[in-house]
Amino acid sequence: MSKRLPARLRVLDDLPPVYHSYALFGVGNEQLPGMYALNQKSKQPIILAYIQFAIAKCRERSGDQVSFAELFCADGYFAMSALHLGATSSYGVDTNRDGQSDALEDIAERLGLDVHLKKINVSEIDQLEPVDIVANVGGLYHVENPDDILEKSYRHAKRYLIVQNVVSTENNDPDYFESPAPGWKWGSRYSRASFERLLASKGWKVIDTHFNFLEGNSRQADMGSCYALVEKPRA
Repeated sequence: MSKRLPARLRVLDDLPPVYHSYALFGVGNEQLPGMYALNQKSKQPIILAYIQFAIAKCRERSGDQVSFAELFCADGYFAMSALHLGATSSYGVDTNRDGQSDALEDIAERLGLDVHLKKINVSEIDQLEPVDIVANVGGLYHVENPDDILEKSYRHAKRYLIVQNVVSTENNDPDYFESPAPGWKWGSRYSRASFERLLASKGWKVIDTHFNFLEGNSRQADMGSCYALVEKPRA
């Protein structure tokens, strides 16, 4: 990391490379090589916009509490971003199977953020208390039962569900679904049309959707990215 940065901006310098860049927090860090930087540039603007919108809509008074959970959180970047943007409590959920959550709590502590890892399978989130905002933005395409996980995510959210899913650009068949994902021994894949149809079939109040390309990925099966912001009825 550049020694030209002031010491206060180099608080993550000694950590190993992680999934995300933390430039949003005004600090430098080493990011994993390859697809990660380009894919973050694709995903971050729309996901952060949805998070900020949901936090604002959850708050009627300045002192209102807003809780947040990031599923498939890896290094917990969006859980930390939610606190940075005004949520009052936040945690990440991940099995940490590949060690990508190893630095989560260390990063959070160094940034002065109270974010912790719930080291469980996302399929077990019904064991946890629901939160105002749930972000399922990092691994729906890694599971073989995405519809079930999507339903659990919706039930875990009291006010808003934010969804991001990798979809295939090889075709746009509205009936397409494949599990395991092409070329993998796990996961699943929709097309843009089939995933958007799945969301529409839920009868949920989807207040915004977006689609873009994950420019860090080289295979057409991994290049599409669908986003949705879902608002739940007030209890």
